[in-house]
Amino acid sequence: MKKDDKILEKIFDKVDTIPTFPKVAYQALYLLREEDIDFKKLEKIIKSDPGITANFLKMVNSPAFGLPQKIDSLFKAFMFLGINQIKFIIIASVAKNYFEKDLIGYGMKAEEIWLHSIACGFIAEEIAFDLGLSPLKIEAVYVASVLHDIGKIVLDLYTKLEIEDFRKIIMENPQWDFIQVEWLVLGVDHGLVGAHLLERWRFPKTICFAIRAHHDPDLMIQDEIASITGLANILANMIGIGGGVDVFNYRIPDNLLKELNIDVKKVYKYLKSGLYKTLVFQRGF
Repeated sequence: MKKDDKILEKIFDKVDTIPTFPKVAYQALYLLREEDIDFKKLEKIIKSDPGITANFLKMVNSPAFGLPQKIDSLFKAFMFLGINQIKFIIIASVAKNYFEKDLIGYGMKAEEIWLHSIACGFIAEEIAFDLGLSPLKIEAVYVASVLHDIGKIVLDLYTKLEIEDFRKIIMENPQWDFIQVEWLVLGVDHGLVGAHLLERWRFPKTICFAIRAHHDPDLMIQDEIASITGLANILANMIGIGGGVDVFNYRIPDNLLKELNIDVKKVYKYLKSGLYKTLVFQRGF
């Protein structure tokens, strides 16, 4: 077996060591799809996971959500938030538990990858609303945009082992983004690994595809959720929010805006809004 094959085998074996997406979050999101939502039941579900509850309450008190008073209970938070906001915060609260360690090989601190994920979520949300997506599609956008980099958790073990190769290639090819370096050194990229992880967790195909495609200009335009996730990731990188060593190496593919029917003027709005919301969130969190 070649060295590259051994690395790939170990990478995909490592996927099974990542804690699965909590059942509490699945149950909460399912309940939020009902027409007549029982918020007491929702509170009971979320409360059964202390980690998600703590993250939820900390996030909801961020100035980014603009609530008029300090929130000290889940039920009170539900009274002030819209359904989409509740979904967003649940997904982001779960994601925070995955992004708690520095990614040495990617040159990212835990806070940076966390903020990058949140920035992508904020930007993707605004795009989804502008495009008039259905509630289920907006939920898919939240999941895909906030979890799009989850494959980096798995790959970081191997980027650390191959750190000198990564640094050398990046220095020799400053115009490259990290996805190209991943393929050259590891023979795989974090989008592919992240998609494989979510497939194992039995996420919908459209979410898995969006995570797989978020760096691939040809793939992302094949699906609306993937296009939005890819664009949100590019814009979060362009404003310098937690992208790592290659943060400013990203450009919007020519056909992506056309595929989404987005005017270039809207892009500046998304950049400005994404930066503002993320910075406000960072100060409060």
